[in-house]
Amino acid sequence: MPEKEEKSASIPWLPLITLIGVGSGAFLFLPQLISSRPGGGDPQLAGNTFDPKTINARLWQDPLGPAIADREKNENRGEIHSVTEFQKLLIKKCFAKSALYPLDKAWLFEEQEKQVQILPVMIPGGPYVEDVERRLRSRRAVIEGLGMAGYAPEKDDEIGYFYVPWQPLEPDVTACVHTLEKKRFEDERFSPALNSGIEATRNNRSGPNANGLLVPYEWCEPAVFGPRKKPVVHVLVLWLIDDAFRDAPLARLADLISWFRLKLFSGSQAWDYSTLPVVTVLGPDNSGTLHKMVMEAKDDPWSNGTRQYLAKTHIYSSQAAVAESQLLSEIPATGEPRTPLKPDCKNLIEENVKRLQSDNGFCFDRTVLPDDQIVGTLLQELECRSLKKDDHVAIISEEDTYYARALCSTFREKASTTLPLKVHSYTYLRGIDGKLPSDGKDEKETKGAAESGDKNTQSSLRPTERTEGLNQADDIRRLAQELRALDTRLRRNSHGKDSLKAVGLLGSDVYDKLELLRALRPVLPGAVFFTNNLEARFAHPDEWNETHNLVVASAFPLSLEQDENVLPSENVPPFRDSGQTALFAATLEAMGQTLAGGAAKPKSPLIFEIGRNGPIKLSIPADDRVTITELSNTYLQPIGCFIAIGISLLAWTWFVSRVAPASLKSEIENEKQIRNEYPDSGKRVEAM
Repeated sequence: MPEKEEKSASIPWLPLITLIGVGSGAFLFLPQLISSRPGGGDPQLAGNTFDPKTINARLWQDPLGPAIADREKNENRGEIHSVTEFQKLLIKKCFAKSALYPLDKAWLFEEQEKQVQILPVMIPGGPYVEDVERRLRSRRAVIEGLGMAGYAPEKDDEIGYFYVPWQPLEPDVTACVHTLEKKRFEDERFSPALNSGIEATRNNRSGPNANGLLVPYEWCEPAVFGPRKKPVVHVLVLWLIDDAFRDAPLARLADLISWFRLKLFSGSQAWDYSTLPVVTVLGPDNSGTLHKMVMEAKDDPWSNGTRQYLAKTHIYSSQAAVAESQLLSEIPATGEPRTPLKPDCKNLIEENVKRLQSDNGFCFDRTVLPDDQIVGTLLQELECRSLKKDDHVAIISEEDTYYARALCSTFREKASTTLPLKVHSYTYLRGIDGKLPSDGKDEKETKGAAESGDKNTQSSLRPTERTEGLNQADDIRRLAQELRALDTRLRRNSHGKDSLKAVGLLGSDVYDKLELLRALRPVLPGAVFFTNNLEARFAHPDEWNETHNLVVASAFPLSLEQDENVLPSENVPPFRDSGQTALFAATLEAMGQTLAGGAAKPKSPLIFEIGRNGPIKLSIPADDRVTITELSNTYLQPIGCFIAIGISLLAWTWFVSRVAPASLKSEIENEKQIRNEYPDSGKRVEAM
């Protein structure tokens, strides 16, 4: 009776599925990054530093938080942190010479610009979690930028702070400038000469002022690694609360700089000529402060002394993205009636500051693309997604920020002239969830209440947002119902030909945008959702249900391409948002370094779509089109490699399913034939 032959499977599905599962699991199911560092430490040692002017703070900490905590803990240390004590530290650190080489006028004027560069960074001063997060991001961006420029923090676990006497905010620009200039004149008159040496031109006669401006600071020195020559010996980073400058930003800045003006004394006489430090400002922090700066320049209320204090100041505005047309809307046009001309923001500020001072070197630059370009790119992308003339679009923006109001106005103006579109505008108040700063206890109680509420409402599928209290989620739910009703009405009136085609979320708070997406996405599944400013949170796996396919227009990506000829061996990991990237690029520009393209300001906006593996860049800027060779090296070669790998896997699968079973079958038949011919061969082998 012939033996039954086993029929081999055509394709080995089990090993193939296992191979694919293992390969894909390495990408889709990466383990969560959890540190093995134990908690704790010794809180009693906090603040125990060898420098009484500094406190403990890691480089990734909020620069403002530790200083405020130390002020509340040690109220009797105010004299140590006065601006007068800091002036002495500045002079001793940057301009002190040995006794064999006494100070002289020529040396001071020649060396000051080489000794120190002051780098004020304007940051939000609010107590909310988004303000703290922005300060964290700002500090990392500036430290990374200085590190790439060749400067390292002098102390990697300490930060200092001092107080500057600060006048209360005034209701208008003219009153603020008058008050500041009057107080500065009084302080400079009372400047007694000491022994031969350097002294600041202003003295803090009133001593430490608890109501003054708290200024955290840190020193950065040239790194010992790398051959690049450093332009200055010391970089002094000042963290300035943006809110303290909002009534008259330029006059307030001049008043701050006046505390760093140095004068050389000889005996009881002071030379008439004094020097100014080189000041490079990274700010303002938001579009509202930039608008105040433009209005201040329009009024032009400064004296020559205030203008002189700004003579060596260069401002890099990398965070305020409001369009020029919105900033200058209150500026009257000049020129002929038929062809009226409006000055741009840069020329307006610079010309008014430099007025009647030919040696004034003040400079102002915007290093971020304005919102009108961002909106124009968004409209182009919507047109590519089949939006056409008279289609309906809804935009939802913050009501309580100048930036969002201006962005919403810019979108309406552009949309009415470009396609044009029918725009439906809605607003909300920032901080939809109603969360306030807490000590952690309230947060635990709120979380426990939310969990118990979730258990009690599991049986119901309908959302049950409360209609009272701080949380505004019920407002957003009703807004979603209104938009759904609008979409239904448009479809009914047009017999299904028209609908609400797109929804734009225009604002600055990423958590508000996410909450809006949670409410709107289920009721408008066919609409295109778009927003401004790229955020790493959009690509977080927990937010995928809300953010998938979200269209994002941004001036910067999360990381920058670097010019290998300028910065050959240093790379920075991607940032958390595009604003952090913009501040990093502005820091490099302020320190005289260059990125790919030669400037901190990007050439054109970028369009991203949120995919499962992160933001996917959809557009290539017009000035960055690649050649066929670059395209081949960038895309075709990797595609060829993937094709080769696929062919190899298919060949291996065919070999396993066809050739290998056939050869194995042939070997088995040969062995059977040998055993039939030599039945006693196996016994002889065993005997041996």
